[in-house]
Amino acid sequence: MPSHKAKTLFFKLLAMMPNKLGYFIYHKIQEKSFKNIESRITANQNSYTVLKKILRKNNIELIDANLVEIGSGWFPIMPYFFKINEKVDTIFTFDINKHYSNKRIRAVHDSFGITDYDLFISNGFRLPSFIKYFPKQNIINAKLPKNIKLYYSRFVLEHVEPNDIEKIHKKLFKEMSSKSAIIHLISPSDHRAYSDSSLSYYDFLKYSKAEWNRIQTKFDYHNRLRLPQYLEIFTKVGFKIAFLEYDKVQTDSHKYKEFKKLTIHQDYKQFSEEEILAGSINILLLKP
Repeated sequence: MPSHKAKTLFFKLLAMMPNKLGYFIYHKIQEKSFKNIESRITANQNSYTVLKKILRKNNIELIDANLVEIGSGWFPIMPYFFKINEKVDTIFTFDINKHYSNKRIRAVHDSFGITDYDLFISNGFRLPSFIKYFPKQNIINAKLPKNIKLYYSRFVLEHVEPNDIEKIHKKLFKEMSSKSAIIHLISPSDHRAYSDSSLSYYDFLKYSKAEWNRIQTKFDYHNRLRLPQYLEIFTKVGFKIAFLEYDKVQTDSHKYKEFKKLTIHQDYKQFSEEEILAGSINILLLKP
């Protein structure tokens, strides 16, 4: 059985279990991939480099600023990069899940080799004082802190339902200052292809919405939105697209050749090839 099908079957079995048991097993399985923390720090450092470039190009200064992280993930890595390199004040990080653990927090802290930041008990976790963690809180309904200079997410929006993406940005548009900014790093490719080379990065675009929903679960949800659909949501809410970049696939590449073998579902026929293939979307939103 191809690895992506085996993984899908496993997630479906988990989804059939009581919520608490399913997530317990899911966490245990995920922990096996946490041993090589250096690779995760490197991946986050690469993302920070992208964020830094966007900040510099748009003259956004974060010294002593407060930030909101949308989607905490499993490790508090990105907040360390912002604290060390941008000299921010506080990062408030929100997630609908509760993925942190004191063991992983300690591993991140030790990997950075910094003795200036002590760990304190906060909401049941030993975190440095510059990180305020809010697990199991949907940012749509959360009470957000004031005086935020930057809201950012790293590979989160592709896992959020389109209606909720709109709700999130309506909330931010209403509550944020005109001097604030939002940066999203979005990965719109089929994530199953990252661990299964037999799949195209656009394989999931051959399915109808109903077919795809029968394949994915709450553990591996991907909204499959293409670049124009993200832009439409942001501009509909009222945001200005101040910066946009994305990967373009070369027509002589293996990735493009694999894409051309697919029969793309009618739902995506309205988009050009460039719009469909646009990958690694990096975007800066400002309030006009």
